[in-house]
Amino acid sequence: MNIHPFTVSLTPDYLYITPALEATRLKVRFVLNHRQGLTCIMGDVGMGKSSILRLIYGEYVQREDVRAVLIPTPSFVSEFAFLKGVCQQFQLRPRRSLYDQQLEFENYLNDQFAADRNVIVFIDEAQMLKGAQLEMVRTMLNFEDNNHKLIQIVLAAQLELRDSLKDASKKALRSRIVAPSILAPLTPQETAAMIRHRCDKAGITVPFTDDAIHKIYTLANGTPRDVLKICSTSYELAQGLGEKMVTVELVEESSGEAVFS
Repeated sequence: MNIHPFTVSLTPDYLYITPALEATRLKVRFVLNHRQGLTCIMGDVGMGKSSILRLIYGEYVQREDVRAVLIPTPSFVSEFAFLKGVCQQFQLRPRRSLYDQQLEFENYLNDQFAADRNVIVFIDEAQMLKGAQLEMVRTMLNFEDNNHKLIQIVLAAQLELRDSLKDASKKALRSRIVAPSILAPLTPQETAAMIRHRCDKAGITVPFTDDAIHKIYTLANGTPRDVLKICSTSYELAQGLGEKMVTVELVEESSGEAVFS
């Protein structure tokens, strides 16, 4: 099935790697490859956190020397449920108590470390982790030898997580974060480059005029997801009207600006 050139679905192959995203990927790789424990990718809604997380996860899950899992939505009711959920991803036995579940997981981590395998947990929407669950992340990071963490954790989250970590009660966890990243909006040049990249992947000629691309950037405020939404709707509108190029007027119409102005 053909993928729409401007799909907002999480399609790593279609992700345009800006310099900021490449820097994020390099920082995460450093933390994982050198067993530094914990890193975070944070940003506002629609900035590409989930896409870059899945791209990096895809790199590591295929490696023989890695055991990697992805938790897309950590909607757990307690720290025990969170730990059991992580253990379930690694196909470990559920235990009746928090203590026994921690012991089960620690034994697994020690076995993997002895086999020279790196255990990595990728967690998306990590702003959903609250209180005791964040404390469980810190507890997991206590599994270590004298030089390395036995588990690596990558959190991708909205900026609410940053606000939570600023609290004095989270100082211990905050101090363990290595090389965190904050994703910023696209520049006008990056917006145009992302649109070209998407068109190249889909094998089509860029259908937007330069003025239309500038309008898309302005309406989306450089937010990648909003850029793609406007591109998708205006492109389909132009196709339906039999227009060869997407103009500023079509961008305004498809974005709703003409309706609400």
